[in-house]
Amino acid sequence: MKHFFKIVGAVVAPLLLTGCLLIPGKFNSELKLMKDGAYSFAYTGEMQFFDPDNGGFGRKQSYAPFNEKGMECYNRIEKKTGEISPMDYDQYFRVSDTDYESHPYRFEKRDCSATEKTKERERHEKDLARRKKDEEEKMAVYGSIFGGAIPGNDARLKQFASELEKYDGWNKVKYLGNDKFEVEYAVSGRFDQNFTFPSFPGATLQFPFVQIIRRNGGELEILTPAMSGPGGLFGAMALGKMGGASNGPDLASIDGKFTIETDGEILSNNSADGYTQTEETRTMTWAVGGEPNPGEGPRAIVKLSR
Repeated sequence: MKHFFKIVGAVVAPLLLTGCLLIPGKFNSELKLMKDGAYSFAYTGEMQFFDPDNGGFGRKQSYAPFNEKGMECYNRIEKKTGEISPMDYDQYFRVSDTDYESHPYRFEKRDCSATEKTKERERHEKDLARRKKDEEEKMAVYGSIFGGAIPGNDARLKQFASELEKYDGWNKVKYLGNDKFEVEYAVSGRFDQNFTFPSFPGATLQFPFVQIIRRNGGELEILTPAMSGPGGLFGAMALGKMGGASNGPDLASIDGKFTIETDGEILSNNSADGYTQTEETRTMTWAVGGEPNPGEGPRAIVKLSR
């Protein structure tokens, strides 16, 4: 059990420090909230894993089999006496032949013995078994954190996409490679509880694109944590790219439009243009992503009751 908690700590700590999260890419999203309780929500576009350190939790590790040709064994020869002593070898050890003249020894490459090869093979295979076990345990924890998805593991991400299509609203989930998905999501019904998109079955880490929270006075607060501007996550993405990391998947910019339409009373919103109004409804629109976007994501408070 203690070993399990060490594995969990080793997995969760990088997530907290680097912020590996599922975020939008290019998208269009619409939310309708009506006084009679009817609602509809749609999101069409990309989802992608954002890993600023490009760690690629699920990327294939190197498990090269033992290669005895890579071994290098040496004798150590005392210059004064000519006494020869076999050196303890290491497969990755390299002996420099640029010793000072005053150095008492010189080194001579030799063939490794059968005993040395057997001992090194056993050490190598034992190390591989330990690394594979550690990785399997870490992958199990990653899978529980993201509801089965493991960033960097194409097979698990394809399976994750297939599983999501079994649930209400997920009309299309296609894995595009490079930790990106193309999705078409749409739900409608009667609004009587809090709402979060996306929500993944079994995931212990959720980072909402859109969140609707009921207040005590009956107001609905609409928040978009994953759609924040340069002062938030989008800015962190830019800083990550500026940091020079280039060995991870290419990120699509957060670039989309979010629209709220309602016949309720708009108590507050941070849309650059406020809202437009017809006889029946009011509409707020946000351009998400890019420098013009404010530090926080789209936000509004709407009261539906008269």
